[in-house]
Amino acid sequence: MNTVFLIILSFLSLFATSPEVREVRSWTVDSGSVIEIGGSTNISSFRCESKNYQGGDILTETYFPVRDRSEWSGEITLETENFDCFNALMTKDFRETLQMEQHPTIGVRFLKMIKESENINQENLKGEVEITLAGVSKIYPISCVFLAKNGRKALLTGERKLAFTDFEIDPPVKLLGTIRVRDSIEVNFGLVLEELL
Repeated sequence: MNTVFLIILSFLSLFATSPEVREVRSWTVDSGSVIEIGGSTNISSFRCESKNYQGGDILTETYFPVRDRSEWSGEITLETENFDCFNALMTKDFRETLQMEQHPTIGVRFLKMIKESENINQENLKGEVEITLAGVSKIYPISCVFLAKNGRKALLTGERKLAFTDFEIDPPVKLLGTIRVRDSIEVNFGLVLEELL
């Protein structure tokens, strides 16, 4: 076997076992972020927004330069008692429906979020999100948009439709059945991010 072939073979085996080059960036979720849960009854629609979110949760972006690919992961945790439906009775019912006393938090965990395409200052991400309501976790496919702002600031937006019954929650019925909350709800988020140095 000639020497040139052995050198090439050694080089290829070394390259094959080398870890892939990656850049890891951490982003903190700012308190100015907006998370909403919306739905409707047989009479009207409603919107409940997370107030007083303190921020500080971390999302991680792992960038693979060779493949020009980004992967996102991370979790945000919301206090159920901080959701305001802009109507005292509706807010009380919402918190009871999500069993706030037994399950005081709502979790949103991003899984396998991968850059699918990009434009100027915008990346379109696709992957999965795990949502935890009333102590039950479910995984859904999701699409998000990552918008780069000036400097280290950015915005991650997205939405996902789901159902109360996905989480073993019976949609509320009020006033002897005259008001019925529909099973379908939608989670919308606009996360203000700041890159950590």
